[in-house]
Amino acid sequence: MNEFLTTLLQAVIIAAVPVVAGYIVKGIKTLCQYLASRTENETAKVYLKEAALAISTAVSHTSQTYVDALKKSNEFTEENQRAALQKSLDEAKKLLTSEAAAFLRRAYGDLDAYLTAHIEAEVRTQKLISPVA
Repeated sequence: MNEFLTTLLQAVIIAAVPVVAGYIVKGIKTLCQYLASRTENETAKVYLKEAALAISTAVSHTSQTYVDALKKSNEFTEENQRAALQKSLDEAKKLLTSEAAAFLRRAYGDLDAYLTAHIEAEVRTQKLISPVA
């Protein structure tokens, strides 16, 4: 009887090990995918926050050092608006880390187009928050 139970237990273990191992491998793969997506999402959040701060800072800087003086002297022409946009774009690029810039290029393609669109939106937001008299 003892030998029968030992043989039966061995048969059950031999049959169960591949099934259990398969579930363990599948569980590990799922966990790795979850952790990878979570890490990627967290990384994206960090770089997007960095980009938003760089854009906001660049627009504020350009407004304070360039645009305000031109508006006071009534010389804020369309050409000067383009120059202000370029100054903000250059400043935002300087403020971004190389890692954030690389992420934005991978995620959105054209870094200048991404920054330009967000700079224009930030200019609008800043105008609405503190309109110039």
